[in-house]
Amino acid sequence: MSGGAVHVHGIDVAELQAAASSILAPLAVTAPDADAFRADIDAAAVGRLAVARVRGSGHLVSRTGRAITSSDPELLKVTLHRSRPAVADQGGRQTRAGSGDFVVFDMTRPYRLEVVDGCDVMAVGIPRTELGRHSDTVARQAARRLPADTGAQAVLSAFLLGLGRHLDELTGPADAYVGDALISLLIAAFTERAPGRMDTATELVDRIRVYALANISDPSLCVRSVAAAHGISERRLHRLFRATGISFSAWLRHERFARIRRDLLDPAHDGRTIASVAAQWGIHDPRHLGRGLREQYGQTARELRQGRGPSVR
Repeated sequence: MSGGAVHVHGIDVAELQAAASSILAPLAVTAPDADAFRADIDAAAVGRLAVARVRGSGHLVSRTGRAITSSDPELLKVTLHRSRPAVADQGGRQTRAGSGDFVVFDMTRPYRLEVVDGCDVMAVGIPRTELGRHSDTVARQAARRLPADTGAQAVLSAFLLGLGRHLDELTGPADAYVGDALISLLIAAFTERAPGRMDTATELVDRIRVYALANISDPSLCVRSVAAAHGISERRLHRLFRATGISFSAWLRHERFARIRRDLLDPAHDGRTIASVAAQWGIHDPRHLGRGLREQYGQTARELRQGRGPSVR
C-alpha cells in the first residue's frame, strides 16, 4: 500500500474511495444514499501485503477497465465477509457471499462488489509475485464463494479476524513475519485439496511448498525429510519439482536467502548479528551464507548491510 497505516472513522463515500484506492489500486465507490453513508476503515501494510477492515453502510465497489493501467501493481484481493450478503461479479461469473465466506478478485481485471445493507469486510491485497506459481491457482477462483468453515480456510479466517483487531499494534520486524505467515495461510487455504479428490501433481507441489515455508527455520529441512513428511519417495519429489523448472533444493535455497537479505536490509535488525539472522532462516554455516548471497545477489552479508541507503528496507 502506498500510504502506510490508515485509521479513519465516520468517512463519506468520497473519502472511502480515496482511502481504498491508496491501499490497493484505483477503485470507484458509490452508495445508494451518499448523504447518509458512513464507514470506518483500518488498514496497514503487513509485510508485503495490504490488510484492511471496512465497516459501514451499503455500497458498491468497482474496478473498471478505464481505471486499470500498466503501472498499477498486479494484485489479487481476498475478501472475508463478516456481515450482510454481498454480490461479487468478475469475468462473467457472479456469486453471492454470506457471512463467513471468502471471495477472490483479480485486480488486473474489472470487477464489482456490492454490499447491499451494511458491511464488515476484511480485505487483503497480495502482489501476485508473493504467491509465485500459486498465483494462477488463486486467480482462477475469482468471484467464487469460498466458505471459511473448515480446514485451512477456517484457520485463515480466524487469523484474519485476529489481525483485524490488532492492525495498529504491528511494529518493527513483527509485520514482516506476520506477512510471511499470512502468505503461507493464503496458499494453504486456496490450494487445499477438496475432500474425496485425488491430489494432482500441482496440488502436491503446492502442499509441499506450504509445508517447507512453515518449517523454513529448521536447518535439517531437506528433500529426504520433506518427502517422508508427505509419504512420497525422494525420487518422486525430485520429479515433481523438475516439472516446475527448479529443483526443491534450489527453490528452498532461494526462499531462505531472500528472507536473509530482507532482514539484513532492514534497520530494525541492526542489533542482531549476521549469524543470528541467517540462523533464523535455517542457515548456520558462514561459508554457505557468504557463497549463497554472492551467487544470488552479488554481495556478501556485510556488503548488504554496509551498502544500503538510508531509505532501504
